[in-house]
Amino acid sequence: MRERFAHPTARLAEARWLARHGAVAAIDISDGLAADAAHLGAASQLALQIDAAKVPVFPGAETADALAGGEEFELLVASRTELRAEEFLARFGIALTEVGRAIPGSGVHLTRDDGRVAAPSGYDHFSP
Repeated sequence: MRERFAHPTARLAEARWLARHGAVAAIDISDGLAADAAHLGAASQLALQIDAAKVPVFPGAETADALAGGEEFELLVASRTELRAEEFLARFGIALTEVGRAIPGSGVHLTRDDGRVAAPSGYDHFSP
């Protein structure tokens, strides 16, 4: 994990593949999943509903770390159609994980155990 942190990999090839196969919006989650989901939703004029139980978490980390932290430099992608997860895994060695969906509204609607919970703020470039 130290190596991933020190030398993040830009997912350019993966992003291009996703765009060719149905992705209509994407953002890297370098400011935290919840914060960047809010950015993606705002740009799309939609809310993003995320199921916290579906968010992948590195061993030794907590779900809150995955939602608020941003050091994993992975992609959050939206698609109107189902992406070919098995083909993506075979090509890039990375699993696609469905963590939520776009819904009418604004902001991030974080759920856990069928109830809504507060979404962490993530990193804010404009705060002192």
